[in-house]
Amino acid sequence: MPDRHFWNGRRVLVTGPNGFIAAWLIETLVDNGASVVGYDRSAVGTLDLHPGLRDRVELVIGDLTDQPKLERTLAEHGIQTLFHLAGQSSISLSRGSPIPAFESNIRGSWCVLDAARTYGKLETIAVASSLTAYGEQDSSPFDESFALNGSDPYAASKACTDILARCYAASYGMPIAAARTANIFGPADPHLDHIIPGTLLTLLRGERPEIRSDGSPSKGYLHVSDIVSAYVLLGERAAGMDVRGRAFNFHPDQPITVLDLVRLMMKVADRPDLEPRITRQSDNREHVWLANERAKRTLGWEQKVSLEDGLRDTMNWLRQHAGAELERAATVFHG
Repeated sequence: MPDRHFWNGRRVLVTGPNGFIAAWLIETLVDNGASVVGYDRSAVGTLDLHPGLRDRVELVIGDLTDQPKLERTLAEHGIQTLFHLAGQSSISLSRGSPIPAFESNIRGSWCVLDAARTYGKLETIAVASSLTAYGEQDSSPFDESFALNGSDPYAASKACTDILARCYAASYGMPIAAARTANIFGPADPHLDHIIPGTLLTLLRGERPEIRSDGSPSKGYLHVSDIVSAYVLLGERAAGMDVRGRAFNFHPDQPITVLDLVRLMMKVADRPDLEPRITRQSDNREHVWLANERAKRTLGWEQKVSLEDGLRDTMNWLRQHAGAELERAATVFHG
């Protein structure tokens, strides 16, 4: 649980507040008494999927690469804690055109971090990295000592974000920690091209889900509440000597194959009759498994929501909310 004494009255800046994870993080922070400012280039997005939340956060419209505006925002609001979650989050879009990902995730990150350095009054900073930063590895699970081998445009940009965060912590003594996260899912997720919301919506429509690989690729999936708790812990602890300047993996104890994940969603949707179509259009053989011992040992973090319970929670939300509002939020992420 968040430390309410720590967060009550705390002035917090969240970049990318209209993002899926950021909106849930903001809801948790304001519920625990924080005064939250969001910095985003758009006034619309996932915040609109959280009733009443937009009225509880002050939104500043600005670009991540506008460092002077970032510096003014930090100073004018007397920010104490920064969560840098903004960035280009689409792997497919970055492959088609890499420069926007590089601008947002690399240049945007150094602008945010250097604005924080210039401001000089932040007590804790948490930065969103990604499991994709690891790229291909020879063995698993990957722990935080593994090289960051991300080689596609998105993965390379997130590896740079991660390195920049740790660079600023080491070079300037800044209280920064980075989160390398599993695939995140849950209610109010506008990434409808991702396997979990996409498959659940397919099952809700009474259609057979499609698996484009042979079903064997495996990854870990965390309910959004578990990654929010991870960011809250980093926000509380980033200044500590055992946390400052370090990256932390947040991942379930075991990954799951695509085929097993889809079958679990069929169970949750009570549609065992909708046998998945395995098309093998993709030769993806990716297997990603992050070791989570550092997060458990140092932060006391652990997964609280099982995959099945999290899928059921997401399905229940989609039953009530799938429609025009969700589609509008999705267009922010997919153009």
